[in-house]
Amino acid sequence: MPADSYITPAPRSPGTPGSEVAIAAGQYGVISRRQLAEAGVSAAAIGRWMRAGRLTRLHAGVYSLGHAVLVPDGRRLAAVLACGPSGHLAEGDAGAVFGMCESWGSRFSVVVAPGAARRGRRPGIHVRECVLTAADVAVVRGIPVTGWARTVVDIAAVRPERTEEVIDAAISLGLYDQEAMDRQLATPRRGVGVVRAVLAERHPESHRTKSRWEAAMLRLLATHQLPPPAVNVWLADLRVEPDLLWADAALVVEWDSWTHHRTRSRFESDRRKTIVLQTAGYTVLRFTWRQTREEPELVAAAIRSALTASRERVRGRAVHRDR
Repeated sequence: MPADSYITPAPRSPGTPGSEVAIAAGQYGVISRRQLAEAGVSAAAIGRWMRAGRLTRLHAGVYSLGHAVLVPDGRRLAAVLACGPSGHLAEGDAGAVFGMCESWGSRFSVVVAPGAARRGRRPGIHVRECVLTAADVAVVRGIPVTGWARTVVDIAAVRPERTEEVIDAAISLGLYDQEAMDRQLATPRRGVGVVRAVLAERHPESHRTKSRWEAAMLRLLATHQLPPPAVNVWLADLRVEPDLLWADAALVVEWDSWTHHRTRSRFESDRRKTIVLQTAGYTVLRFTWRQTREEPELVAAAIRSALTASRERVRGRAVHRDR
């Protein structure tokens, strides 16, 4: 689908007076020469509007209509429109649209279909050609972008040091889906090895960890010779999934993450989860990333004490039932 067609259609039909205003209003004030032509604006009129200041050239064939200052998404969409119908924002710029990272560098990164790169330089835009399938792309807030999983691999190829950051963000934002990531990792290319290495360290199959905190906790427990817990096990009867669970001691350890749990809904969900577990007889401890990293002895001591007390309590309940 052409990039020009990703935006919600204007209320007015192309070719009717003022339809170009409606088109631009739905595109952060940005409009392409093609869209102007479809709206019935002639090349001569475009020239007059530019001289009068109504149109401001952003890129070859892309303008702002009556907007002196564009929001970031407007500039992102303008870069995509400047690269033709197959253009999709990529790498850190796509990551910024998803909210997984911030943009970097002074040029937008856009990918286009093989053979679609236009002749001549595109100041402020880095264009590269590659084959994209329907599974590789998405539209976010009206901006054609590479899909979140494709974006993670692309970022890993050019900024490997940021791979953990964007994977963490994808998990936090609810974007992460292992099947989608597996599809991206199935084809050898730059970035795949980096993502595989990060996932192998932080998401080992034997523990099903979903975060650096969980991986760090497992290392901390091993260092202090504490028994390993089950990780992210679904308790069907309670309909909750504890981060770390010692079933024999009815002990649960949860991660209090400001980054992942700072929304009202997540805050409420976490507290409800604790109430459900405690009502069912579980002891629940909560730790932050800072505590795990900077006070490991305190965390280990608290877990050791809770394990001892919880096991004694569980044994006491069993003896009481047997009498």
